[in-house]
Amino acid sequence: MPLPHLVAVGDTLADIVVAVRPRVCERLGVAPGSAAFVSLAALDATVSELTGSGDTAVLSAGGSAANTCAAFAADGGRATLLTASMDDGRGRAVRDDLAARGVAVPLKPALTGATGRCLVLLLPDGDRSFLLWQGEPWRLRMLYDGMEAAFADGLRCDGLLVEGYLLTAEDGLEVASAAVRRATALGASPVLSLSDSALVAAHRRRFETLLADGVGTVIGNEAEVKAFTGAADAEEAAAGLARSGVLAVVTLGSRGALVHGPAGRHAVAGSGTPVASALGAGDAFAAGFLTGLLSGLPDPECLALGSAKAHAVLNVRQARAPVGQPVGGT
Repeated sequence: MPLPHLVAVGDTLADIVVAVRPRVCERLGVAPGSAAFVSLAALDATVSELTGSGDTAVLSAGGSAANTCAAFAADGGRATLLTASMDDGRGRAVRDDLAARGVAVPLKPALTGATGRCLVLLLPDGDRSFLLWQGEPWRLRMLYDGMEAAFADGLRCDGLLVEGYLLTAEDGLEVASAAVRRATALGASPVLSLSDSALVAAHRRRFETLLADGVGTVIGNEAEVKAFTGAADAEEAAAGLARSGVLAVVTLGSRGALVHGPAGRHAVAGSGTPVASALGAGDAFAAGFLTGLLSGLPDPECLALGSAKAHAVLNVRQARAPVGQPVGGT
């Protein structure tokens, strides 16, 4: 049986990981487990402030879709990331990291512009918060053009993953909608990762547009699916999505995960083990689940694969090893 091929669409980011106390998140106005979108100047100023006060920062390759591709390839699947990367130091380090992990990045990088970055505030209990500068605003038009050219040149896949972070902008919705239509025309399975509950709440219409375009699978945590559906809890949210014909996949933290779709409802229990870091766990879960889904496995086996990948990440402080690029470099 040929290896499944996942194509993902999203941003490549340089993750700047800093261990902090909860009061830092409170002062910065970002709740544990959530993301705040800031300017590049504000993000760099916060990094300088934290590292200047003695906190140690570690740079690693990041981005939700990129993380899932790396984890998917680690299990033997074929992974291609469609992204608008930059040819600065951070961008080259991220692309080198992906190539080393077996992820194809076919679109040529821009010769100008800065790579997006994510300040990861890692809390003592393993939870995390993000301050995000997603990159140059024109990167989305570059991504649209490059993606269309790749599909026109014969790019094929078994499944397409769209990261919800793209939907912070209307240009990102245009990219995501075009990708879903392309995948549907090829007979591939379009999948939407919800990414962040506040983002979903602020731009719910954009997420609903992708379902109308043909997304058949939605992956998110409990807060994200509640924000998307307006339901009171994860069970109600998953059941509502299933009634609309969507395969709903919901992670529940320490309580495990569930899937609700045409084959009914299935759940897997959490491991109950201590969490070193939640960074990248949701992306790893998506990789495991999609490995099963694109291989034609039943829902319970897909859940088991996703949970196993997530548990492996929860036991380490950083899902992807640091790259050899200074935090303050370009």
